[in-house]
Amino acid sequence: MVKPAKPFIDLGPGAWPNAQSAAQLEWLSTNALGGYAFGSFSGALQRRWHGLLIAATDPPAGRTMLVSKVEITAISQGARVELSANQWSSGMVAPGLAFLTRVWMDGSIVVREWQMGAAILQERIAMARGRNATAVVLTLCGGNDAVDLEFKCMVNHRPHDQLVQPNAFTPRIQPCERGLHVCIDHANGEGKNIFLQADGACAVTDGTWYADYFLPVEKACGYDCVDAHCCAGILKINLKPGESRGFTASTRDEALGEAARVMAATILRDQSLIELAQARQNPFRARLALAADQFIVERPLANGSRGTSIIAGYPWFADWGRDALISLPGLCLETGRFEEAASILRSLARFEKDGLLPNRFPAPGEPWLHNSVDAPLLLANAARRTVNTSGDFTLARDLFPTLVNIFNAFTKGTHHGIRVDPADGLLMATDPGTQLTWMDAKVGSTVITPRMGKPVEINALWCGLLATLIEWAPKLNQDATAWSTALGQAQKSFARFINANQDQLADTLDSPQGVDNSQRPNQLFAVQPFVRLVSNAIAQKIVARVEKELLTPYGLRTLAKDSKGYVGRYSGPVQARDQAYHNGTAWPWLIAPLGCALRTLGNAARVAEIQHPFQEHLRQGCVGQICEVADGDLPQNAGGCVAQAWSVAALLDQGIGENMPHL
Repeated sequence: MVKPAKPFIDLGPGAWPNAQSAAQLEWLSTNALGGYAFGSFSGALQRRWHGLLIAATDPPAGRTMLVSKVEITAISQGARVELSANQWSSGMVAPGLAFLTRVWMDGSIVVREWQMGAAILQERIAMARGRNATAVVLTLCGGNDAVDLEFKCMVNHRPHDQLVQPNAFTPRIQPCERGLHVCIDHANGEGKNIFLQADGACAVTDGTWYADYFLPVEKACGYDCVDAHCCAGILKINLKPGESRGFTASTRDEALGEAARVMAATILRDQSLIELAQARQNPFRARLALAADQFIVERPLANGSRGTSIIAGYPWFADWGRDALISLPGLCLETGRFEEAASILRSLARFEKDGLLPNRFPAPGEPWLHNSVDAPLLLANAARRTVNTSGDFTLARDLFPTLVNIFNAFTKGTHHGIRVDPADGLLMATDPGTQLTWMDAKVGSTVITPRMGKPVEINALWCGLLATLIEWAPKLNQDATAWSTALGQAQKSFARFINANQDQLADTLDSPQGVDNSQRPNQLFAVQPFVRLVSNAIAQKIVARVEKELLTPYGLRTLAKDSKGYVGRYSGPVQARDQAYHNGTAWPWLIAPLGCALRTLGNAARVAEIQHPFQEHLRQGCVGQICEVADGDLPQNAGGCVAQAWSVAALLDQGIGENMPHL
């Protein structure tokens, strides 16, 4: 029998001294389709995204709130104990916290435990893989008395990013085997039917709407912050000492015992992922390997086949081209998931047009966006590393024509003013109203960090694309002369980025304002093992200065503190947050290019030191995950998405597939 993964994260009441702090501890479970379950350990809804079943009705998109929460009440020896919590506009009501004694992660399974006299009531939560269903298993451990449990099931049918008013619709609720069947008559397809079932349960239908769910996180961000949900009814079960009963919230009628089968399958999968990542002896990497799994999803392709993609972040991001390609080496190569890496690359390559890739995959009715000069270049980087790691040169053969198309389009010139400057061979992007690099914040029509001209990391990646074509050409009987000539010119011209003190690279050349010498982390992309762009002596100075001025415990600042325009707090309404996003906010994912630079310079041990603070971060916020951003100033509060793909990837990335000699 396979042993369950060690919890690694195990918290007691000291981690939640009050109801508000308990509500800030969150958990996440996903289903490989883009659907998710997401909540606070107190049980109180704090965000519009909190729910027990958010289904991907058009995988990996169409995410729809179906079951917001299930409130459990335990009745023992005539006493009723409400184990959940609610935050109303009038305040927090959390009677269950007095009984909550432990929250922990058994691999990917979320576990809560309440002390019920001499017994412990344990709840385990996990999503079923590959379908829209969330399983809950309740076990009564110890004691001598049985406990009656009531499940108050709150349902909805709204896009996961929107709120509703009471009586927004009238669900049709009827009893079914072991529970309730909720039909949303105005809906079609996946999500029209919701089944709420518990082993051995009897059910009472309801239909009452509850208003005034106050969402403080939404309030702090300047958004609408009061929601409503409908009580479908109450399921009742009896639990004897030593007994377990399962509950499922699903878009289909589930069989008896299905929740227990989901838990067993989750444990086996966790163990296989840890083994595949060769992380059994490293609890930190084992936890990151499980975190990585939550982002990898299926994506149907236009020809009817199944591809693979990466959700950029939970709860609100979908799959984005740039984010997927930045994340791929850490999420897939470092965890031994080579076939999925190849599938992601082939899936993305299908969408290449005029040398560009989609910045993000649009939901139905949304426009196709290809405002990304870096995504095509990142395709080459991820492809090269995948081929080098897996040894699968058929992938190089398949992707080679796409990389050639990118080279040709960029050399000739394509959308958004993206073109190679024939004068120096450097790549430029000059669309004044469009954000084209990863620093893509925009408020209204104002691009916060436009970076028009020749951004430093774009040209480092451009050289990487050329070097990849040169490396693959002989094996494919291709003439590499044009790429060698282009690389030689770009390498020579790259010296233009070096400042007079030789301790910094300009962030952007030839912008409308001239040279942008802002101290930013993008210069780190130039210090990498595949193509020599600066000497080791200069690289040492660059990295040392970046560490001194940009490094924080939770990633690299996007702008040095003494720079004009620096914003040290990422908070407030969206306009304020976007101003800070790339002007001082720290990003965990930037540890990846810093780590690459340090390894290139022979200082791999420093990478582990930089990563160390994240071991504690895994026990905070969304437990077991890594946040998108943090304040640039201390103390650093986490912000943005609670779980970000490239943040997790950066901590996993040890440079596999990039240890190549300098050209």
